Amino acid sequence: MANEGRSTTVTIKYGRGHDDSWAVFRGSPVEVRKDITDFFSLDGNSVASLSLHELVVEAGQIAQSTTTVVKGLNAQIVPQTTPEPTAAGKAAEATPAAAQSTVSAVLEQIAACKNTDELRRLWATNQTAFGDQAVMDVWKARGRALKGS
Repeated sequence: MANEGRSTTVTIKYGRGHDDSWAVFRGSPVEVRKDITDFFSLDGNSVASLSLHELVVEAGQIAQSTTTVVKGLNAQIVPQTTPEPTAAGKAAEATPAAAQSTVSAVLEQIAACKNTDELRRLWATNQTAFGDQAVMDVWKARGRALKGS
């Protein structure tokens, strides 16, 4: 295969200065995508539709936003807590199928929004669905895409 041995290198900077941290990812595009998704604790399903380029932009925004908050507000990073496996399993079992179909409907509505005002109205009228991090991630990505067009 022509692409064997070929690798991709992505550098994500945490700020504009040379002294700011960098995260460097090397490997095949598939490996780099997985590494970035894991490194930034992103939900793989919510970023699956993004190209590698878009994922790198998203990760760069997360990295630079984190640096801005830490430096600008003199904040500290708080370790992410994970729920106990049994609690997470019970919560997943308790989720009704109706809630899943609501999420699917909201995701379709997000994709159909033609401007940021429509996105804001959708968010305002569907607060419950936006409690799902995957929905929120898709909503943010759509907002950035609309601002860029």
